[in-house]
Amino acid sequence: MNASDELLKKRFVELAERADRTGFFTYTPFLGLAEQDVLMRMRASLPIPFELFGGAEGCERVVCRFGTEELFGCGEGWPIALLKAAPVSMRFAGALSHRDILGALMALGIERSGTGDIVLIENTAHIFCLERLAPYIEENFTKAANTVLKTVRETELPEGELFRLKSETLNVASARLDAVAAAFCRLSRGDIRALIEKGLVFVDGRMTENGAKELAPDAVVSVRGCGRFIYRGEDHVTRKGRSAVTIDRYI
Repeated sequence: MNASDELLKKRFVELAERADRTGFFTYTPFLGLAEQDVLMRMRASLPIPFELFGGAEGCERVVCRFGTEELFGCGEGWPIALLKAAPVSMRFAGALSHRDILGALMALGIERSGTGDIVLIENTAHIFCLERLAPYIEENFTKAANTVLKTVRETELPEGELFRLKSETLNVASARLDAVAAAFCRLSRGDIRALIEKGLVFVDGRMTENGAKELAPDAVVSVRGCGRFIYRGEDHVTRKGRSAVTIDRYI
């Protein structure tokens, strides 16, 4: 484990001990998959349970809250805001990408840990962020990739599915992680194993080192640089003895 991970572990312990000592919830900023993996490996050694939430079901980036409503006997809202950044003129707006939105936010001096998932729907960005940063972003996030934006706070999630899924059937040698992930990314199994060795493949928020692992139904697999999918299970075995498996791809 590197020095950065050690500092992260120390911070998790500090927050957990403070919540345990005071009886008040403590929170982290938004955590990426690698940070979530460090946290999950510490679960048994922490003095208090925790919960994870990113602002909506299906979010990949999440905030950790140390303490639970059952333990403290009371509830508390999450310090997460949702903002909508839409082109002032759809007619003259360029096609925005996730990178455009994230890059413009970082240009405002906002650290990545201050923002969660960014979802683009019909060229409008829905941005999860820490509550304390919401007023600043709302006031100053006015442009991305030469497109002028108007940013406002959303009081509820957009209608319909926030995270869109596309069902697909993959023809694979087996339901092993490396086989399914290779078909999903259109890479060789050797390429996927290399990504696994680099710590770039996660199953249900945990970094994995085992490409031979059999995927369980409804496992969420993230491959950095390729995307993520929900493994739904084997549909049938082909005449050639291969497995036809169903996945839901996040699009």
